[in-house]
Amino acid sequence: MKNIIIATCLIISGMACQSQPQANKPTGTESTYSISGKIKSVVSGKVYLERMNDRNIALKIDSVAVSPDNSFSFKGKMTEPGIYQLNIANQQIIGLILDGGETLNIVADGFNTPDKPGTFSVDGSPTMAKFNQVVSESQKFRQTQMDLQNQFDVATQKKDEKKKKDIQFKYQAEEDKYNATIKPIITELGTSLAGLIAINNFLNPEKDFEIFANAANQLEKEGKNHFFAKLFIQDVKRRSAGSVGADAPDFSLVDLDGKTVKLSDLRGKVVVLDFWATWCGPCIMSFPGMKMSMDKFKDNPNVKFLFVNTYERVSTEQWKSTVANFVKQRGYTSFPVILDIGGDVAGSYGVNGIPAKFCIDKEGKIKFKSTGYLGSNDAIVNEMTHWVEEASK
Repeated sequence: MKNIIIATCLIISGMACQSQPQANKPTGTESTYSISGKIKSVVSGKVYLERMNDRNIALKIDSVAVSPDNSFSFKGKMTEPGIYQLNIANQQIIGLILDGGETLNIVADGFNTPDKPGTFSVDGSPTMAKFNQVVSESQKFRQTQMDLQNQFDVATQKKDEKKKKDIQFKYQAEEDKYNATIKPIITELGTSLAGLIAINNFLNPEKDFEIFANAANQLEKEGKNHFFAKLFIQDVKRRSAGSVGADAPDFSLVDLDGKTVKLSDLRGKVVVLDFWATWCGPCIMSFPGMKMSMDKFKDNPNVKFLFVNTYERVSTEQWKSTVANFVKQRGYTSFPVILDIGGDVAGSYGVNGIPAKFCIDKEGKIKFKSTGYLGSNDAIVNEMTHWVEEASK
């Protein structure tokens, strides 16, 4: 959404899209689960309990026939928290997040229609209830986003700048309200698997990094070492490398003319880094706004913009020529492009999506960071102006 929704090219998948260990590879203490249910409609077939495998494919681990009274039940053991689902005769799927020890009671329609999915309820798991509450709030906020997007597009067509600003303010208010609603719920989920998935999928690691870090620290204190705990802790440690307030990792990279650019040589200046790639649409969409920002500070010797090309999808031998040809064809030869061949520098900054921008102050510390395309040239210029002015103080 122009000026509202951020577009980004993801490099590393979210946690919910990561794989989990095979069910036959125990890595923790064994626990049990008990699931019973009632189906409102007449169902022909079986109910299957399925677990998402290491490729996020549902594997059937148990099945039961539906009783004459339309009830069913499962009891079993598990050694790892995991993402499961109930498959009712291949007619309705119900997602389950299990830590172990749950006793669940499920009531479901047992079928979907072309118009809407079947309804269901899951009792007996406070964590799942809270998680589903967060999902519901997210869906409502997404609908609000879509409605405001449509209004914004109409205002843009009519060149109604006042209306556009009003919509932007309304969006910010709705986003603040949404975050104020879901954050306490997610905090209550703690270090349960539902809590980790909620943090990773519904919070912003740039704005809410403290919540990510606290959860990782708590996992280590509790001694949780299951697959998802390890993955979460590793991801937080990787993100912390480029967190606001940390020392900016030094680097020495070569530009398109073969000259070496070393970050530490720029100490005393405000440095803006823009990580990008030739294949990244949001990166290219942000270039006009970045050029305007760079031009705004071109007469200030204490401000330096660097466009760090990274994560290219070509061989090392083709990297430089690919970027040079792209910059020439697109008319961005004035950009100070440096080549992060192999992506090591991006990795040291914890970049997991591009465009990723960092503002480094005169003391060499990361003052600001953001990921994604803001949606308009004005929004980018406003952000860069604020960054530079604050980092220059």
